[in-house]
Amino acid sequence: MSAFPNKFIPLQQKANQIITFMILRKLFMAMLLTASTTVMADDYAYLNVTQTDGGENSFTVSKISKITFSSTNMIITLSDGTSSELPLASLNKMFFTDESTGIASLTTSGSQISLSDGTLHVNAPKGSVVSLYNMEGKMLRTVTAQGEDTQISVSGLTKGVYIVKVGNNAKKIMNK
Repeated sequence: MSAFPNKFIPLQQKANQIITFMILRKLFMAMLLTASTTVMADDYAYLNVTQTDGGENSFTVSKISKITFSSTNMIITLSDGTSSELPLASLNKMFFTDESTGIASLTTSGSQISLSDGTLHVNAPKGSVVSLYNMEGKMLRTVTAQGEDTQISVSGLTKGVYIVKVGNNAKKIMNK
């Protein structure tokens, strides 16, 4: 016969119930945290990556197929099959946001930019670098300004908003 009566068996069952409850509670909290994190990421349109040199890249969240890492790079693969490799050593910050920050400034100074009949007309000082970016921050075209009317064909581009960067200044344009 045991020195302890059966009154300890209900206490052991109660302890097991408490432990089970605590495990289930932690599991529920982990699931809740995971679900809320996923919902929060889905609420944003862009993944922005800033680099230590001040450069920024923006990626449309809905177009990101996967993000992988090699020993030296972060590789962001988009649903169209293109990918961007960003050196890990130069990464400063990654964050989700509602706004693309691939271009820091949307003002122009010393240049005139207009779009007509599928051609972008840029009046900028000779030798200025003129670059065309999509809203994800990807450079689509770049030319050196020849003077008064540098022309860039945009007829092959889809309708939408683009950024024209001349030197250190930029302007938003709409291809209709």
